[in-house]
Amino acid sequence: MKHLRPLAYSALIFAFLVSLAAPVSAQTIAIERVAMSPGMLGTYTGFPVSTGLHVVPIGMKVYLDVDTVGSLGMVQSYAWTVTSAPTGSAAVFADPASAVTTFIPDVTGQYIITMDVGGGLTDNDTLYAATYVGMGASGTNCGMCHSAMKAKWETTKHATMFKRGITGELEVEDYNGQLEGAYAGGCIKCHTTGWEPSVDNGNFGFEAKAVGFDTTWYQGLELRNGDYWIPTGSLTIWNAVLNNFPKVANVAMISCENCHGPGSEHIANIGSKKMIGMSASAGACLTCHDAPKKHRLGSYWKASSHATMPLSGEEASRSNCWPCHNGSALGAFAENPTAPDYSKVDPTLESISCVACHDPHSDENPNQLRTVSFPGLNNGFIPDAGIGGKGQLCMNCHRSRTNTATVVASQMNRFGSRFYPHYSPQADMYLGQNGYEYGLPISGLATHTGLENGCVTCHMSTRVNGSSVHSNHEMSMEDENGDRIQACQSCHGSFVTSFEDIKAMSDYDGNGVIEAAITEIDGMLAQLKATLPLDGTGEPVTSAADSMLVTDRATQLPAIYNYYFVKNDWSHGVHNTKYAVALLQASMSRLTGVEPMDQSIPETFQLSQNYPNPFNPSTSIQFAVPRAADVQLLVYNSAGKLVRKLADGHLTSGNYTVTWDGRDEIGAAASTGMYFYRLSVVSNGSSMYQATRKMVLVK
Repeated sequence: MKHLRPLAYSALIFAFLVSLAAPVSAQTIAIERVAMSPGMLGTYTGFPVSTGLHVVPIGMKVYLDVDTVGSLGMVQSYAWTVTSAPTGSAAVFADPASAVTTFIPDVTGQYIITMDVGGGLTDNDTLYAATYVGMGASGTNCGMCHSAMKAKWETTKHATMFKRGITGELEVEDYNGQLEGAYAGGCIKCHTTGWEPSVDNGNFGFEAKAVGFDTTWYQGLELRNGDYWIPTGSLTIWNAVLNNFPKVANVAMISCENCHGPGSEHIANIGSKKMIGMSASAGACLTCHDAPKKHRLGSYWKASSHATMPLSGEEASRSNCWPCHNGSALGAFAENPTAPDYSKVDPTLESISCVACHDPHSDENPNQLRTVSFPGLNNGFIPDAGIGGKGQLCMNCHRSRTNTATVVASQMNRFGSRFYPHYSPQADMYLGQNGYEYGLPISGLATHTGLENGCVTCHMSTRVNGSSVHSNHEMSMEDENGDRIQACQSCHGSFVTSFEDIKAMSDYDGNGVIEAAITEIDGMLAQLKATLPLDGTGEPVTSAADSMLVTDRATQLPAIYNYYFVKNDWSHGVHNTKYAVALLQASMSRLTGVEPMDQSIPETFQLSQNYPNPFNPSTSIQFAVPRAADVQLLVYNSAGKLVRKLADGHLTSGNYTVTWDGRDEIGAAASTGMYFYRLSVVSNGSSMYQATRKMVLVK
């Protein structure tokens, strides 16, 4: 093969010369349209807001920023310019020399804006300014072309929000025997299409002000605690809108244009797709759902891992990481899990946004969820109907990406580059499935499958702000005040104020104290880790680079997988304490050569008679340990000489079996005769139990 060396050297030299000619890294900038919510503006009444779409209403602010990450050292200045605008436009930037600015289009049509930071770095963005067409009963609107979608939308709470508010059907209370609903001018801003009373672009605020509706609708209503109270079911105001103010009625709902931008240019240009907005980001939703003080769903979501995706990044653009690392891909998957349409996926959407889980066009499912179904785990297990409830949507991503039995078996002969159940096997843990079970009858052990809505029951328990109650879209089970334990109290009792208050059933980690379940699980994880080969990070081996550290694949690989299965569930056993204990117990037992029989907890120590007896060539010995301890099971010959150690290590509480193959410590066959086996149990240095029985080996 020596004759190939000059060719290889030539290739290396060529590659080196090319690298010298290439730039060190691509230097680029990117204009960003910033979605602006009332919460970001700092006040419930903060308007105008912005969806961040490229289709915008004339006369309303567009918030702009420039991303210079990777090229900051080359930025010399900031210069915003309008390089193309419709005839008659006089629109300019509020601060053309700043990285952050605003822009107000003043004429319908196309705008091309440019950012130049010097050093030859520029970027362009195209905006389309339009007016609202509304969704009234007559006239030109989205329903002309999108009739099927319009029919679905008309059944949603978005479509009927203003009507329900103005007919006394929101925040209903019994007042002196009369059911009344609270409503106020501030509510209307988010319950209608557009809001800017001073801008004539077809928005509700302007049309309502033009006919005086904004200052007359509440006349004659009782004002209590800052809200006007309307008799529930009263159609008086609604009928007045329909009969007297057709332009107001045309935009008296949360319509397509709230989320897709004003549609006049889209319609005028015969449905040009570039002249209507479409985005899976949260910008459009947060214009209303991030409105302090009462409407804080967006604020909670922005604090969640769904919004920040700490383990995501470039994975959002990788189709093999879809749907779980990309919000628009998740939305497509939820609409059709068996054959998702990924053709319109936005590869830059790193967050799991509102529309990933909720369908703004349909109320077919509760809370407008895209789906409340789950196709099953990757080991083929499909839960019974109803298990998990609304949380079945969560399970679609929060499950192991592998069939455990298959992947562990594959590692015996070929150590892959990644050997663990990815990062989030929560559904598997919750259902008590797909850990490495060693053939034991532990599959299906469950702690919380009786919860009506599974994940949602605990992670989205309600939060109260004033008179509003919202599901916790932050989803974390802890905050600055400690553990969010409210959902647990309905089953575990009001005395529970933290997860530390929920005690384990046994001293699983064997430190002599029955502690909180999460502490016991952490202790078991630490014990298992101490028996496994570790990589340079101090964690059990997972990569091919460290595969030589695995000296007993048949024993160590299943235990490594179970270690990460429990750890990467991230709940410290809370999701399913029974199954977590069973997996860790089974793993530790195999590493010590002792096999657990079941998950029942014995009441007393016990050493059973071996079976069969007499035996040839092997026999099984069963024993019971009611609490965690150091256990030895030794075999002696009739002269009292040690023949074999069958068990020597720490075991958690349980029923166990161990097999003696009739051989001594060095593997030599023992001779025919009588033998004694002795079980010794020690805890914290003190003997807890000792028993000896006879057995006979015949040949």
